[in-house]
Amino acid sequence: MTTKDELSAAVEKARATYDEARSELFTAIQAALDGGVGPSELARRSKFTREYIAKIRDGKGPKGV
Repeated sequence: MTTKDELSAAVEKARATYDEARSELFTAIQAALDGGVGPSELARRSKFTREYIAKIRDGKGPKGV
C-alpha cells in the first residue's frame, strides 16, 4: 500500500530530477549557442521555438536556470 507521504515524496523527487535535467538542458543550449550552433538547429533538437532559444541566448529565459 502506498501512503500519501510516499506519493508526495515521489512527486518531490520527480520535481528535483526535472529541475536538474532542465538546468542541464539550458546549460547545453547556452554552450551550443556559444559554440556557434544556430537557434534553428537547437530549436529542432530541443523541441523549443527559435524565439525561446533566443530568449535563452539573451538571458531572458526561465528564472533560476
